[in-house]
Amino acid sequence: MMPPIAAALVLTLGAGLWLFITGLRPTGTSATHRAQSRRLSGARRQQLRLGVIGLVIGIAVWLLTGYFVAVIAGPAIALITPSLIPRSTGKKTIDRLNGMEEWARSLSGLLSAGGDIEQAIIASRNSAPEALKEEIGMLAARLQAGIPIEHALEALGDDLDDPTGDMLVGSLSLGARRRGSGLARLLEGTASTISDDVAARRQIEADRAKPRANARFIAAIAVLVIAGEFIFNPSYVEPYKTPLGQIVLIALVALFLVGLVGMNLASREPKGQRLLRPTGGTR
Repeated sequence: MMPPIAAALVLTLGAGLWLFITGLRPTGTSATHRAQSRRLSGARRQQLRLGVIGLVIGIAVWLLTGYFVAVIAGPAIALITPSLIPRSTGKKTIDRLNGMEEWARSLSGLLSAGGDIEQAIIASRNSAPEALKEEIGMLAARLQAGIPIEHALEALGDDLDDPTGDMLVGSLSLGARRRGSGLARLLEGTASTISDDVAARRQIEADRAKPRANARFIAAIAVLVIAGEFIFNPSYVEPYKTPLGQIVLIALVALFLVGLVGMNLASREPKGQRLLRPTGGTR
C-alpha cells in the first residue's frame, strides 16, 4: 500500500473515531443526560481518547512500516502511559497537611474569641483552606443538618483519610466531649505537630524525586535508542518483521513496560496507617 493512501486511510479512521467519541458526550440538562454524564466520566473519556490516538498511530506505523505489532502496542502504550510516567503524589498530601495546620490555627483563634466548637467549625467554612474546602464544607453541612458532632467528626476523618488528619480529628473529638477552655491550646499544639510533619514530608518528597527523575531518564534513553535503530538501521531489526519476530517484539515491549511500571510504583508515596480506622496501603 502506498504511503499516501495509507496516511489518508489512517486520517479518515481517526476522524471517524473522534466524531464517534464526540457523539458520546451528553448534551442538555435532562435527568437522562445527567445520568449519562455521570456514567461517562471525564477519566473514562480521557482513556477512550488515548486509546483511539494510540490505535490511529499504531495503524499508521503498521501501514507505513509493515510492523503489525504497532496496532497492538499503540493503544496499549497510550492507555498505560499515565501509569508509566513517574509523578509526585506528595505535593497534594503536603498541601492538605498545610491546610490542616491552617484550619487548626483558625479554629483555635475562633474558640479563643468565645463560642462552642460547632459554631467555630461552621464559622470557619468560609475561610477554609482551598485544599480542605470540600471536607470542611461537608463537616459544617453535617453539623447544620443536626448530625451529632462525634459522628460528623468521624466522617471528617474518613474524608481526610490520613494519619495526621486522624490526629486533628482526635483533638477535636476530645474537645467536643470535654467542652473545656483548653481546646484552643490543644489545637495550637496539634497545628505545631502538623507543621513538623509537613517539614519531614517535604524532605522525604525531595528524596523520592531522585528515583522518579532516573526513571524518566532511563525510559527516554531506551525509547530514543530503539526508535533510532528502527529508523536509521532497518536492516538490523529486519528479523522482527517476521511473524515470530513480531511475537518476540511484543514480549520485549511488554517486559519494558512492566519495568517502567515497577519503577513508577517504587517511587510513589506509601499511604500511612490510620489511627482511627485500620486502613493503609499505597496511593
